[in-house]
Amino acid sequence: MKIIIVEDEKSIRNGLTKMLPKLSPDYEVMGAAKDGLEGYHRILDENPDLVIMDIQMPEMDGLTMLEKLREKGFQGKAVVLTAYSDFSYAKRAIELGIENYLLKPIKIDELKKTLEAVNLSLRQEAGTRKMQEKLLSLEQIFRSALLAELTVDEELESYAESMYGLNSHGTFAVLMAYLSDYYDEYYGPAERFLEPYLSAGTEYSVCMLTTVRYRAIVMVFYNIRDPEKIRNWYEKRVIPAAYRSLEHAPIFCWTVCEGLTSLSSGFEKLEQARMWKLCFPEGSLMTEEQIRATKTVPIKYSPDLESQLKQAVVKRDKVAYDRILEQLIAYCVEEPHHPDEIREAWARLVVAMVTVSNSMGRVTDNISMRHTMEGLSQAISWQRIRQLMQHFYDEITGVHDQPEHVSLLVKKALSLIETYYSQGITLEELAERLCVTDEYLSTLIKKETGMSFTETLRKVRIERMKELLLHSGLKLNQIAEMVGYSDPKYMSKVFKEEVGMLPAQFRKQNH
Repeated sequence: MKIIIVEDEKSIRNGLTKMLPKLSPDYEVMGAAKDGLEGYHRILDENPDLVIMDIQMPEMDGLTMLEKLREKGFQGKAVVLTAYSDFSYAKRAIELGIENYLLKPIKIDELKKTLEAVNLSLRQEAGTRKMQEKLLSLEQIFRSALLAELTVDEELESYAESMYGLNSHGTFAVLMAYLSDYYDEYYGPAERFLEPYLSAGTEYSVCMLTTVRYRAIVMVFYNIRDPEKIRNWYEKRVIPAAYRSLEHAPIFCWTVCEGLTSLSSGFEKLEQARMWKLCFPEGSLMTEEQIRATKTVPIKYSPDLESQLKQAVVKRDKVAYDRILEQLIAYCVEEPHHPDEIREAWARLVVAMVTVSNSMGRVTDNISMRHTMEGLSQAISWQRIRQLMQHFYDEITGVHDQPEHVSLLVKKALSLIETYYSQGITLEELAERLCVTDEYLSTLIKKETGMSFTETLRKVRIERMKELLLHSGLKLNQIAEMVGYSDPKYMSKVFKEEVGMLPAQFRKQNH
């Protein structure tokens, strides 16, 4: 299989060029291009079997490049690389014959599976490129249907029926195994666990998809006789086995749809159903019927528990904090509460912790607080809530912060730096806010922290950059603006001086 790589990021371009021949002797990299315009000319000259390309590139974006190549008669296959989790380009990509999406950073297992599928398809189709471009794999049909990017016409219905025995107007069922924050590390074991069950049924067919966007493995059942029989079998046999066998078992949700075009609305219902997991025991199969039948009661935990939690923060008593945390969780699971109300209650506890911490003159890490609040707003398991609350305790109690001998004036100065670092606060402005001279404040900060005002400001910015690099998909110019640097290149230089590597390397190494 002859391959050309079109990618504007040099490290990815060079990495793929070296890696692909090692994955299989069948893979021959004919060349690489740094943008769509260069790729367009190289592909026309070389006519490869497969193009691996980025979407967002200078000179010419990937889909425009492929569209122009199709107009010139190029019949080869294409795989898209993208740094974004939204698939707004899916419909256009499908029309252009895209084989698959690979989300950056690229996972070797997904890359290998994609290349093997393309190579197998090329061998099976035996050079009939004009025909193969119009064909969709079963996985592509279901993936496009789930994303509401599939037009079901007579041609597709006929093709699906003849190729896969798929009745586009029949009954479908969808089982979503949601892995959330554990997807990158545990989707492999979960997928291997579920694979033997793909052929376990005799009264249905099933197709399994991995979806990076939704952090889940999706099983689509078709040619079904009795959906309820399938659901019962998975609920009583497969899901309990998953909880016994997997270190981080997925959250399982189930729905039934009529017709291929209804898969997207069914998938939306699954997205909503998984948010109710906090209300049900471990190992439950989440269904719409189960949720509708649930009668919730308001959360009214004892105010004394919140007071004890705040006291544990004030005293830095981790043992007491963990004990109260478990008491609060036990209360929340004792009776069914609406999941939104549960998440709001934990968010209020975070605010209460911040308030009491600020009253003690401690520095509150605003980005850590925001990260915790965002995490709680999407949390669907008690394990995740426990993890977020324990991490935030470490942050807010200053486990890694300044020593206790720092004066209240310096603590206030550090707190103001934390609040206004992104707005370019100066030593003079800081001193004016605290009603002291800038010379005095500068001397005191250096004496008590061991760092000058400039070093302290730089350290705060570096830590915020690390948080944003690890917990967001923001580009470097966006991060630079958020941490108070007008020039992304200068920000990268400062970051390398402090951390020993460029921001992009830091993000790649820690993902």
